[in-house]
Amino acid sequence: MSDGAFPPVARDDASAAFFDAAARGELLVRRCLDSGDVLGPEARTCTGCGSARLEPFAVSGRGVLVTWAVVRQVPVSALRGAVPYVTAVVELAEGPWLLVRLVGTDGRDLRAGQPVSARFIQPHQPDEGSGAGSDEVLGEVLPVFAPGARLTARD
Repeated sequence: MSDGAFPPVARDDASAAFFDAAARGELLVRRCLDSGDVLGPEARTCTGCGSARLEPFAVSGRGVLVTWAVVRQVPVSALRGAVPYVTAVVELAEGPWLLVRLVGTDGRDLRAGQPVSARFIQPHQPDEGSGAGSDEVLGEVLPVFAPGARLTARD
């Protein structure tokens, strides 16, 4: 099972705060200033009240596994070195559901409701032939999740 192959991700103005937080080991989502609802990081309006008054909001990074799938076919060429990998839906302790990469498992030991927690990884350029990472950093620090309730800053 591959945990390490991630295509590079580039920041833009809309994602800068998210990636800055990830580099600090924090998971950033959005919170509605009107209703207080906690939403996913990509939210542009509140699903509860329709307000566009949203602010960045740091969450615990803890949650439970809702569902998962083992991806065995390459969905896009940038993920050629990644398969197989586990993708999952996680319900954060604060409420929102996120679609995430689940690391540290091949999927056989998972169960719905299992505790999971965020980890933060820095993708590296794959080393030709060995599959090991090199020293060349690719893109931004990325949040991923792993089974277990432990939360670590950066792996």
